Amino acid sequence: MKAQISRRSVGITTALPRREDGVTFLNIQIFSLIYLQKFAIGPISFQLDVPMMILFISMIWMVMSNRLHIRLERLAGFLLFFGMCLMSQVISGTDGSIPSILYLAVLYSFFLVTVELTQAGYLSVLDRFVKFMIIPAIIMIVQFSFQKATGQPDPIDMNHLLPPSILQQGYCYDLHYPWYVPFSRPNGFFLLEPSFASAFAAAAAIIEITYFRRLRYILLMLVGTFLSLGATGTSLLIVAAPFLLAREKPGVIAAVVVAVIVALLTAYMFNLPLPLVSRTDELSSSNSSGTDRLLDPAKDFISLLSNPAFLFSGTGAGSSSVLLGATSTWPMVKILQEYGLVTMTSFVMFYLCCIVGNFNVPLKISLSVIYGFTGGYLLSPAMVELLALTCFMVVPLRTKTMRVATGPEFRLRSAGAS
Repeated sequence: MKAQISRRSVGITTALPRREDGVTFLNIQIFSLIYLQKFAIGPISFQLDVPMMILFISMIWMVMSNRLHIRLERLAGFLLFFGMCLMSQVISGTDGSIPSILYLAVLYSFFLVTVELTQAGYLSVLDRFVKFMIIPAIIMIVQFSFQKATGQPDPIDMNHLLPPSILQQGYCYDLHYPWYVPFSRPNGFFLLEPSFASAFAAAAAIIEITYFRRLRYILLMLVGTFLSLGATGTSLLIVAAPFLLAREKPGVIAAVVVAVIVALLTAYMFNLPLPLVSRTDELSSSNSSGTDRLLDPAKDFISLLSNPAFLFSGTGAGSSSVLLGATSTWPMVKILQEYGLVTMTSFVMFYLCCIVGNFNVPLKISLSVIYGFTGGYLLSPAMVELLALTCFMVVPLRTKTMRVATGPEFRLRSAGAS
């Protein structure tokens, strides 16, 4: 089989073996991202995320063996961004945090590579993501139901089973809601905390609605998202909803609206806590998660934009958490504070260059909004890897597609694909 050189990529491809290797590579990374998400190596003061290390080492090996593409336009954006970071450091005259810069470089190197798959291969990877999320979603439902039925604490908690030295620190594994009761928000056991559990379940729901439409999986992921009481997953669904409904017939849209109204009325009648809605009062509290993740970063962003001192340089790598006093600083705010406006603009250009492509659009848009405007995700391996593996890294080859109905289930099938 003849090797072909891709004009838009660095590396040599071999058609069928490469695509099979790409599917295996992606499935391994998705599995490790979901089921090894809590694990880390190294001292607690500077832990390295296990899924991140697996992905980075595997990616280097796949590139060196010509099984992954490095997109030239992405590489140009990456080099521009990090060149501006280094220039900003020189201009500011600060020492900065070298580990922070290196960590940033490793994380966003994941955006550089792509695996081009046939439509069938692309769908198999997305299907694997959904199915890998079945067990965590079921655990979320069990965690919620057991605690509500018995009044006892969560019996499925990895934090109580394993030593802190091998688990990532700095995350809220036990989020009691309200804080003075034994009940803690479900996290799916394997996932970092309820916000990530809800985000991953919501991402699986969006993928399922977009491509497969298997009712049992849609309901499972939606129930898991809502019972986690995580505002992140609910926000993800709300942002994606217009793009998902735009593809539907008026009858389907009407049915969805009725179902949402019935669910809201049921929750109100039985006094059930609604994710996102039940936490709106946090915005009026200065020390709440809602204020830390939404209001404070917005105020900091406006303040920094109006300060000419932050045009070409900032306060140095790794300084924003101390100076801004927040742990949930938006990615753009963090870059603006540490490196300046010009560097932040280069990062936005790099991100937009990576996200282009008319596939998986509802998830791309919703994840981008959550990533950019709801938390401190710039150096969050779980969120960056979720973006990379579902939106940036896997690319379907352009083929004519058709929708096939099989009773209540639908799937996309590539014309002529096996």
